[in-house]
Amino acid sequence: MGTSQSSSGPGGSSPLVPPWADDEPQKPLPTPPHARFKPFRQYLGQFLKTNNQSDLKSALGYYASKGTGGGGIALRRFGSVTNAGARLYGLLSSLAESKVPPDVSIDLDDLKGQPCDIAIDIITRSLATNDGDTEKIRVAMNHALVEALDGIAVFDPTNITVDIIITIMINYLSEAIFLQIVMDAGKAWTNAETATQAVTAENTLRELIKVIVDKNMAPRLKKNTRTFTKQEIKTLQREVIKIVWREWEGYQ
Repeated sequence: MGTSQSSSGPGGSSPLVPPWADDEPQKPLPTPPHARFKPFRQYLGQFLKTNNQSDLKSALGYYASKGTGGGGIALRRFGSVTNAGARLYGLLSSLAESKVPPDVSIDLDDLKGQPCDIAIDIITRSLATNDGDTEKIRVAMNHALVEALDGIAVFDPTNITVDIIITIMINYLSEAIFLQIVMDAGKAWTNAETATQAVTAENTLRELIKVIVDKNMAPRLKKNTRTFTKQEIKTLQREVIKIVWREWEGYQ
């Protein structure tokens, strides 16, 4: 995915959590801080020009604490993401037993023997939510599945191993966080003076996110990979997001 932006991103007065993403709508939201994305975008723009890691950390510090309103609010912003992630996990866990969860509208025969890229498209289309996060979730799922199934030409549901499930779930949540940051950054990415600078920045940010997610998600998943309930896997994703935000808030 390229990071060039035609949109300026959400405005500072936009809701901290859009109504369709909020999985705790019964809880009131604070008033968005004035110009909440400004310092995040300024430091990110500097990082794009210089590749200075301290600028990236400052950007993420402001993003976590001010731009998104802190970890407790960020959890709610990722409501659609974690719900879709729970459905993804449920499907992956069932496929090895040639089953499909009742809440997933996929015919198993439509997946078996398909070229891997077609099977991945079927999966992502069936699991993505129908709201403002639809495209982000589809892209994140596609990225996660493509990375984990790299080199496999024909899709065989029974070959979904424990290691593949863990890799997909880590990649999915990492990519969803990355994509949200890119969306919120708006035109800050245009500060890169060359395509190489933009790609380097993108890779650095992706790796930083993935390292934290992997560190905090992999050990939990490895214990009982196929036994999590939908609510448990959603809770795990939420806990990891909160840890990521807490670490970033410490950058300030």
